[in-house]
Amino acid sequence: MKKLIISMSLLIVMFSLVACGEDVPPKGDHSAKEPAAPIMADSSAPPPAPAASMTSSSDSEDDASSAGSADRSIEVLMQDDGGNYIYDPAEITVATGETLELVLTSQNEFHSFTVDDLGIDVEVEAGETDKLVFTFDEPGTYDFICLPHESLGMVGQIIVQ
Repeated sequence: MKKLIISMSLLIVMFSLVACGEDVPPKGDHSAKEPAAPIMADSSAPPPAPAASMTSSSDSEDDASSAGSADRSIEVLMQDDGGNYIYDPAEITVATGETLELVLTSQNEFHSFTVDDLGIDVEVEAGETDKLVFTFDEPGTYDFICLPHESLGMVGQIIVQ
């Protein structure tokens, strides 16, 4: 009986040490690696053309040339006063084929202007302004959201007619 108790005690101690031990990575290079480029299968069909083109001031070296290519410019204020998270304006109407410059200004907090259906995702730091130039080629209604504040009602729509 004494041997059984000692054996069980040793097993419990060993399991405790293993369970509480630290995971140590194997020796070698642990630096981040670039992911490999995906391998695409040959296809006789050409890749789909993008529905619209987009530039932002962070992508463009010359803001003046970006602004000059837009049909019109709209200022969008990303407001967050007193816990009221809204875009002003929350609804933007454009004509099909129109190139629009959106001047995005974040008030007091970090915000984003994200339109998943159009591949738009612009991040604007607190108190900063960023510009987006986009050509709306496909008619429809597109929802835009602020990723960190969508659940607080920071949403809007772009209507392309």
